[in-house]
Amino acid sequence: MKKIFQILAFACIMSGCACHEQTDEPEQQKKNIFPDDFTAAYLGPEGTYSHEACNLFFAGQGRCIPADSVKSAVESVSEGRHLFAVVPLENTVGGAVTDYVDTLIAHPELSVAGEVVLPIRQNLLALPQTELAAVRKVYSHPQGLIQGRAWLEQHLPDAELIEVSSTAAGVKAVAEGKDPAAAAVASAACADVYGVKILARSIQLNDSNKTRFYILSADRADTAVSQRLAFTASGSAAELPLLMARMQQMNIRLETIHERPLKTELGMYHYLIECSSCSYETYQKLTEGSRFKFRYLGSFPVR
Repeated sequence: MKKIFQILAFACIMSGCACHEQTDEPEQQKKNIFPDDFTAAYLGPEGTYSHEACNLFFAGQGRCIPADSVKSAVESVSEGRHLFAVVPLENTVGGAVTDYVDTLIAHPELSVAGEVVLPIRQNLLALPQTELAAVRKVYSHPQGLIQGRAWLEQHLPDAELIEVSSTAAGVKAVAEGKDPAAAAVASAACADVYGVKILARSIQLNDSNKTRFYILSADRADTAVSQRLAFTASGSAAELPLLMARMQQMNIRLETIHERPLKTELGMYHYLIECSSCSYETYQKLTEGSRFKFRYLGSFPVR
Protein backbone atom coordinates (compact mmCIF):
# COMPACT_ATOMS: atom_id res chain seq x y z
CA MET A 1 0.00 0.00 0.00
CA LYS A 2 2.79 2.43 0.88
CA LYS A 3 4.45 1.99 -2.51
CA ILE A 4 1.23 2.68 -4.40
CA PHE A 5 0.45 5.71 -2.27
CA GLN A 6 3.93 7.11 -2.96
CA ILE A 7 3.55 6.59 -6.70
CA LEU A 8 0.16 8.28 -6.76
CA ALA A 9 1.40 11.14 -4.63
CA PHE A 10 4.22 11.72 -7.07
CA ALA A 11 1.80 11.59 -10.01
CA CYS A 12 -0.26 14.22 -8.22
CA ILE A 13 2.81 16.45 -7.71
CA MET A 14 3.79 16.15 -11.37
CA SER A 15 0.27 17.01 -12.54
CA GLY A 16 -0.19 19.95 -10.19
CA CYS A 17 -2.98 18.45 -8.07
CA ALA A 18 -3.92 20.48 -5.02
CA CYS A 19 -4.56 17.34 -2.99
CA HIS A 20 -0.88 16.86 -2.11
CA GLU A 21 1.09 19.48 -0.27
CA GLN A 22 4.60 19.79 -1.64
CA THR A 23 7.51 19.94 0.74
CA ASP A 24 11.00 21.39 0.56
CA GLU A 25 12.46 17.95 -0.09
CA PRO A 26 14.99 18.11 -2.97
CA GLU A 27 13.51 17.11 -6.33
CA GLN A 28 16.17 14.46 -6.95
CA GLN A 29 15.35 12.80 -3.65
CA LYS A 30 11.67 12.74 -4.58
CA LYS A 31 12.49 11.00 -7.86
CA ASN A 32 14.49 8.35 -6.00
CA ILE A 33 11.54 7.66 -3.68
CA PHE A 34 9.12 6.93 -6.53
CA PRO A 35 10.40 4.03 -8.64
CA ASP A 36 10.17 3.94 -12.41
CA ASP A 37 9.55 0.20 -12.68
CA PHE A 38 5.79 -0.02 -12.09
CA THR A 39 3.49 -0.83 -15.01
CA ALA A 40 -0.03 0.31 -15.87
CA ALA A 41 -2.22 -1.57 -18.36
CA TYR A 42 -4.52 0.25 -20.77
CA LEU A 43 -6.85 -0.64 -23.64
CA GLY A 44 -4.53 -0.83 -26.64
CA PRO A 45 -3.11 -0.70 -29.15
CA GLU A 46 -0.82 2.32 -29.00
CA GLY A 47 -2.61 5.61 -29.68
CA THR A 48 -5.91 4.99 -27.88
CA TYR A 49 -7.39 7.61 -25.59
CA SER A 50 -6.73 5.19 -22.73
CA HIS A 51 -3.04 5.31 -23.69
CA GLU A 52 -3.15 9.13 -23.62
CA ALA A 53 -4.92 9.08 -20.24
CA CYS A 54 -2.29 6.69 -18.85
CA ASN A 55 0.54 8.97 -19.94
CA LEU A 56 -1.24 12.05 -18.62
CA PHE A 57 -1.97 10.67 -15.16
CA PHE A 58 1.44 9.15 -14.47
CA ALA A 59 3.36 12.04 -16.06
CA GLY A 60 6.18 9.89 -17.43
CA GLN A 61 6.55 7.64 -14.38
CA GLY A 62 6.50 3.85 -14.85
CA ARG A 63 5.48 2.18 -18.11
CA CYS A 64 2.12 2.07 -19.89
CA ILE A 65 1.46 -1.41 -21.33
CA PRO A 66 -1.24 -2.07 -23.97
CA ALA A 67 -3.84 -4.81 -23.41
CA ASP A 68 -6.17 -6.42 -25.95
CA SER A 69 -9.26 -5.46 -23.95
CA VAL A 70 -10.32 -3.67 -20.80
CA LYS A 71 -11.14 -7.05 -19.30
CA SER A 72 -7.60 -8.31 -19.85
CA ALA A 73 -6.15 -5.04 -18.50
CA VAL A 74 -8.20 -5.41 -15.32
CA GLU A 75 -7.37 -9.11 -14.97
CA SER A 76 -3.66 -8.33 -15.30
CA VAL A 77 -3.97 -6.14 -12.20
CA SER A 78 -6.03 -8.73 -10.30
CA GLU A 79 -3.39 -11.35 -11.11
CA GLY A 80 -0.51 -9.09 -10.05
CA ARG A 81 1.09 -8.69 -13.49
CA HIS A 82 0.57 -4.92 -13.50
CA LEU A 83 0.15 -2.45 -10.64
CA PHE A 84 -2.58 -0.36 -12.28
CA ALA A 85 -5.21 -0.47 -15.04
CA VAL A 86 -6.56 2.63 -16.79
CA VAL A 87 -10.27 2.21 -17.59
CA PRO A 88 -12.72 4.63 -19.26
CA LEU A 89 -15.92 4.99 -17.23
CA GLU A 90 -17.94 7.88 -18.64
CA ASN A 91 -18.11 10.20 -21.64
CA THR A 92 -19.86 13.54 -22.04
CA VAL A 93 -21.63 12.44 -25.23
CA GLY A 94 -21.88 8.66 -24.89
CA GLY A 95 -22.59 8.53 -21.16
CA ALA A 96 -21.45 5.66 -18.96
CA VAL A 97 -19.36 2.95 -20.62
CA THR A 98 -21.56 0.30 -19.08
CA ASP A 99 -19.41 -2.73 -19.93
CA TYR A 100 -16.49 -1.19 -18.02
CA VAL A 101 -18.67 -0.10 -15.10
CA ASP A 102 -19.80 -3.74 -14.90
CA THR A 103 -16.16 -4.88 -14.96
CA LEU A 104 -15.34 -2.73 -11.95
CA ILE A 105 -18.42 -3.91 -10.06
CA ALA A 106 -17.61 -7.56 -10.84
CA HIS A 107 -14.12 -7.34 -9.31
CA PRO A 108 -14.46 -6.81 -5.53
CA GLU A 109 -10.67 -6.94 -5.13
CA LEU A 110 -10.23 -3.70 -7.08
CA SER A 111 -10.03 -0.16 -5.72
CA VAL A 112 -9.95 3.23 -7.42
CA ALA A 113 -6.53 4.80 -6.96
CA GLY A 114 -6.93 7.86 -9.20
CA GLU A 115 -8.91 9.59 -11.91
CA VAL A 116 -8.06 11.50 -15.07
CA VAL A 117 -10.48 13.55 -17.16
CA LEU A 118 -9.36 13.71 -20.79
CA PRO A 119 -10.71 16.12 -23.45
CA ILE A 120 -11.70 14.03 -26.48
CA ARG A 121 -11.31 15.24 -30.04
CA GLN A 122 -12.55 12.65 -32.51
CA ASN A 123 -11.16 12.70 -36.05
CA LEU A 124 -11.78 10.78 -39.25
CA LEU A 125 -8.58 9.07 -40.45
CA ALA A 126 -7.88 7.15 -43.66
CA LEU A 127 -5.11 6.04 -46.03
CA PRO A 128 -3.09 8.87 -47.63
CA GLN A 129 -4.77 8.38 -51.03
CA THR A 130 -8.36 8.22 -49.69
CA GLU A 131 -10.81 11.06 -50.31
CA LEU A 132 -13.91 11.65 -48.18
CA ALA A 133 -16.31 10.84 -51.03
CA ALA A 134 -14.76 7.38 -51.40
CA VAL A 135 -15.36 6.26 -47.77
CA ARG A 136 -17.81 3.37 -47.48
CA LYS A 137 -16.76 1.84 -44.13
CA VAL A 138 -15.93 3.53 -40.82
CA TYR A 139 -14.26 1.66 -37.95
CA SER A 140 -14.13 2.69 -34.30
CA HIS A 141 -14.90 1.76 -30.73
CA PRO A 142 -18.67 2.03 -30.05
CA GLN A 143 -18.08 5.21 -28.05
CA GLY A 144 -16.17 6.77 -30.95
CA LEU A 145 -19.05 6.02 -33.31
CA ILE A 146 -21.57 7.45 -30.86
CA GLN A 147 -19.57 10.63 -30.38
CA GLY A 148 -19.17 11.15 -34.14
CA ARG A 149 -22.59 9.87 -35.20
CA ALA A 150 -24.15 13.25 -36.08
CA TRP A 151 -21.18 14.20 -38.31
CA LEU A 152 -21.10 10.76 -39.94
CA GLU A 153 -24.84 10.85 -40.66
CA GLN A 154 -24.46 14.22 -42.33
CA HIS A 155 -21.28 13.60 -44.34
CA LEU A 156 -21.22 9.79 -44.80
CA PRO A 157 -24.88 8.71 -44.51
CA ASP A 158 -24.36 5.51 -46.50
CA ALA A 159 -21.16 4.34 -44.82
CA GLU A 160 -21.18 1.08 -42.86
CA LEU A 161 -20.25 1.69 -39.19
CA ILE A 162 -18.09 -1.14 -37.84
CA GLU A 163 -17.41 -1.56 -34.11
CA VAL A 164 -13.95 -2.66 -32.98
CA SER A 165 -12.25 -3.04 -29.59
CA SER A 166 -10.74 0.48 -29.50
CA THR A 167 -10.44 3.64 -31.59
CA ALA A 168 -6.77 2.89 -32.33
CA ALA A 169 -7.67 -0.67 -33.36
CA GLY A 170 -9.92 0.86 -36.00
CA VAL A 171 -7.06 2.96 -37.39
CA LYS A 172 -4.78 -0.07 -37.33
CA ALA A 173 -7.37 -2.05 -39.32
CA VAL A 174 -7.52 0.72 -41.93
CA ALA A 175 -3.73 0.96 -42.18
CA GLU A 176 -3.18 -2.80 -42.45
CA GLY A 177 -6.17 -3.45 -44.68
CA LYS A 178 -5.01 -0.98 -47.34
CA ASP A 179 -8.67 -0.40 -48.28
CA PRO A 180 -9.09 3.08 -49.83
CA ALA A 181 -12.82 2.97 -49.00
CA ALA A 182 -12.18 2.55 -45.27
CA ALA A 183 -11.75 5.16 -42.54
CA ALA A 184 -11.68 5.24 -38.74
CA VAL A 185 -12.79 7.56 -35.95
CA ALA A 186 -9.92 8.12 -33.51
CA SER A 187 -7.43 10.56 -32.04
CA ALA A 188 -5.21 12.74 -34.22
CA ALA A 189 -2.17 11.08 -32.60
CA CYS A 190 -2.99 7.87 -34.46
CA ALA A 191 -2.15 9.51 -37.78
CA ASP A 192 1.58 9.48 -37.03
CA VAL A 193 1.51 6.11 -35.25
CA TYR A 194 -0.13 4.25 -38.16
CA GLY A 195 0.92 6.36 -41.17
CA VAL A 196 -2.54 7.57 -42.16
CA LYS A 197 -3.97 11.04 -42.79
CA ILE A 198 -6.71 13.07 -41.12
CA LEU A 199 -9.69 13.49 -43.43
CA ALA A 200 -11.74 15.57 -40.97
CA ARG A 201 -10.93 17.04 -37.57
CA SER A 202 -13.07 17.38 -34.44
CA ILE A 203 -16.11 15.47 -35.64
CA GLN A 204 -17.39 14.87 -32.09
CA LEU A 205 -20.84 16.18 -31.20
CA ASN A 206 -19.51 19.13 -29.19
CA ASP A 207 -16.26 20.70 -28.06
CA SER A 208 -16.99 19.89 -24.41
CA ASN A 209 -16.52 16.19 -25.10
CA LYS A 210 -14.54 14.57 -22.26
CA THR A 211 -13.99 11.08 -20.89
CA ARG A 212 -13.51 10.15 -17.25
CA PHE A 213 -10.95 7.38 -16.65
CA TYR A 214 -10.37 5.47 -13.41
CA ILE A 215 -6.95 4.25 -12.34
CA LEU A 216 -7.66 0.83 -10.83
CA SER A 217 -5.49 -1.08 -8.36
CA ALA A 218 -5.73 -4.42 -6.57
CA ASP A 219 -4.31 -2.86 -3.42
CA ARG A 220 -6.41 -1.89 -0.41
CA ALA A 221 -8.52 1.21 -1.03
CA ASP A 222 -6.87 4.36 0.33
CA THR A 223 -8.70 6.13 3.16
CA ALA A 224 -6.60 9.31 3.30
CA VAL A 225 -8.43 12.55 2.50
CA SER A 226 -8.20 13.34 -1.22
CA GLN A 227 -10.08 15.13 -3.98
CA ARG A 228 -12.67 12.43 -4.65
CA LEU A 229 -14.19 9.40 -2.94
CA ALA A 230 -16.05 6.55 -4.65
CA PHE A 231 -18.21 3.68 -3.45
CA THR A 232 -20.98 1.37 -4.60
CA ALA A 233 -24.37 1.08 -2.94
CA SER A 234 -26.31 -2.05 -3.87
CA GLY A 235 -30.00 -2.51 -3.20
CA SER A 236 -33.48 -1.19 -3.94
CA ALA A 237 -34.08 1.92 -6.05
CA ALA A 238 -36.62 2.96 -3.39
CA GLU A 239 -33.75 3.56 -0.96
CA LEU A 240 -31.81 5.90 -3.28
CA PRO A 241 -33.71 9.13 -2.44
CA LEU A 242 -32.96 8.56 1.24
CA LEU A 243 -29.25 8.13 0.52
CA MET A 244 -29.15 11.26 -1.67
CA ALA A 245 -30.95 13.29 1.00
CA ARG A 246 -28.51 12.12 3.64
CA MET A 247 -25.57 13.06 1.42
CA GLN A 248 -27.02 16.54 1.01
CA GLN A 249 -27.53 16.89 4.76
CA MET A 250 -23.90 15.94 5.31
CA ASN A 251 -22.70 18.45 2.66
CA ILE A 252 -21.32 15.69 0.45
CA ARG A 253 -21.16 16.82 -3.17
CA LEU A 254 -22.33 14.24 -5.71
CA GLU A 255 -20.01 14.18 -8.74
CA THR A 256 -21.41 11.27 -10.71
CA ILE A 257 -23.71 8.28 -10.30
CA HIS A 258 -24.23 5.25 -12.56
CA GLU A 259 -26.72 2.44 -12.07
CA ARG A 260 -26.33 -1.16 -13.16
CA PRO A 261 -28.85 -3.96 -12.57
CA LEU A 262 -28.26 -6.25 -9.62
CA LYS A 263 -29.62 -9.08 -11.84
CA THR A 264 -31.69 -10.52 -9.02
CA GLU A 265 -35.06 -8.80 -9.39
CA LEU A 266 -36.57 -5.68 -10.92
CA GLY A 267 -35.79 -2.41 -9.17
CA MET A 268 -32.55 -3.67 -7.62
CA TYR A 269 -29.33 -1.97 -8.65
CA HIS A 270 -25.65 -1.39 -8.05
CA TYR A 271 -25.12 2.39 -7.82
CA LEU A 272 -21.57 3.53 -8.56
CA ILE A 273 -21.25 6.86 -6.76
CA GLU A 274 -18.41 9.35 -6.87
CA CYS A 275 -18.42 12.37 -4.57
CA SER A 276 -16.25 15.17 -3.21
CA SER A 277 -16.11 17.02 0.13
CA CYS A 278 -16.23 13.63 1.81
CA SER A 279 -13.68 11.97 4.08
CA TYR A 280 -13.59 8.27 4.82
CA GLU A 281 -14.99 8.98 8.29
CA THR A 282 -17.89 10.90 6.73
CA TYR A 283 -18.50 8.01 4.33
CA GLN A 284 -18.71 5.62 7.28
CA LYS A 285 -21.32 7.81 8.95
CA LEU A 286 -23.25 7.98 5.68
CA THR A 287 -23.58 4.20 5.55
CA GLU A 288 -24.86 3.81 9.12
CA GLY A 289 -28.43 2.53 9.25
CA SER A 290 -28.80 2.29 5.47
CA ARG A 291 -30.39 -0.75 3.84
CA PHE A 292 -27.88 -0.62 1.01
CA LYS A 293 -24.91 -2.95 0.89
CA PHE A 294 -21.85 -0.73 0.50
CA ARG A 295 -18.43 -1.30 -1.05
CA TYR A 296 -15.79 1.36 -0.49
CA LEU A 297 -13.68 1.99 -3.61
CA GLY A 298 -11.22 4.57 -2.34
CA SER A 299 -10.20 8.21 -1.93
CA PHE A 300 -8.07 9.44 -4.80
CA PRO A 301 -6.56 12.39 -6.71
CA VAL A 302 -7.90 13.70 -10.01
CA ARG A 303 -5.78 14.86 -12.93
